[in-house]
Amino acid sequence: MINIDMANIYKGFSTIGKIRPPYTVTNGEAVKVDLLNELYTRRGERVMRPTFGTTIYDIIMNPLDTYVEQEVRDEVVRICTKDPRVNIQEVFTQVIDHTISIQVQLTLKPFLDEETLLVEYTQDSREI
Repeated sequence: MINIDMANIYKGFSTIGKIRPPYTVTNGEAVKVDLLNELYTRRGERVMRPTFGTTIYDIIMNPLDTYVEQEVRDEVVRICTKDPRVNIQEVFTQVIDHTISIQVQLTLKPFLDEETLLVEYTQDSREI
């Protein structure tokens, strides 16, 4: 007989913000780590997964107008809707100086727990 721990349906691994083990993340935290992993990865950067990641880094250096803000928002929504574990409730965007901040209100399936995903993209003003 297989014993399924229904309290922790989603399990993962993350070392972000942790100094020592355990590195296990569960449920909402695991889902958010997975989403942030894709949202902060440039498309084509992952070996053998050319469609993984986001195109935001290709457009973020353009002047931060309403068009770029909407493109970034659409890309975040696209990545979040790919994940069958979540439903998007609301998306808020804010542009301050050279930074686009996005807050996504998610409902985690099947628990219907609410989670908030915070994403920030900053224009790098350094010259190469």
